Amino acid sequence: MLDTPPAPTAPRRRDAAATRAALLSAARELMAKHGVEGTSTRDVAAAAGVNQALVYRYFGSKEKLFAEVVKEGAEGSESEIDTTPLADLPHTLLHRALLRPETQPGTGSLSALVTAANDHTVRAHIRERIRNSFGDRLAPRLEGPDAELRAELLAALITGIGFLRGKIGTPAISAADHELLGYYVDLMSAPLLAAPDGEFGPSSENVGQDPG
Repeated sequence: MLDTPPAPTAPRRRDAAATRAALLSAARELMAKHGVEGTSTRDVAAAAGVNQALVYRYFGSKEKLFAEVVKEGAEGSESEIDTTPLADLPHTLLHRALLRPETQPGTGSLSALVTAANDHTVRAHIRERIRNSFGDRLAPRLEGPDAELRAELLAALITGIGFLRGKIGTPAISAADHELLGYYVDLMSAPLLAAPDGEFGPSSENVGQDPG
């Protein structure tokens, strides 16, 4: 009996969603390490294990790819800001800021993106994301004056910690465990999240007024 050769198999179709996700993940990690100018579409494609032409097929340009990276993860962070009790919010945001993109793809933390903020397009998207998350969503939840300023100060605190730990590697912040960092973040965040009383300090409503 003669052996029958196996029937030819159809070419395996590329999973478009998986390819797109792989490109975003690679772009996020490379952009956080090298910035936009230091990352090429060739680098992104190589890291994702696909042909460079697919970057342009799925995103159109390098700029649009990186803009998508900045926007990615915003939906999750906005949902957290909407629903997390204010007392728990600093811990939640800190946890997101300290996640490494290669271990938790799709988180898109702001602290992982500030390295690329030398690019005008990326800066604009980061600014819009902060405005949407903290100015439009968190500020209305805060009582008292200067709610938008206090919300942005919380963003600066969390993003700064993530940047110093993840990118700069300052010794004390890098060595501290999450629980200890969370303890001090709670202390620093409390006056930003609570309604200031009359002794809290000057607000934008009375700065510059003659006390007499």
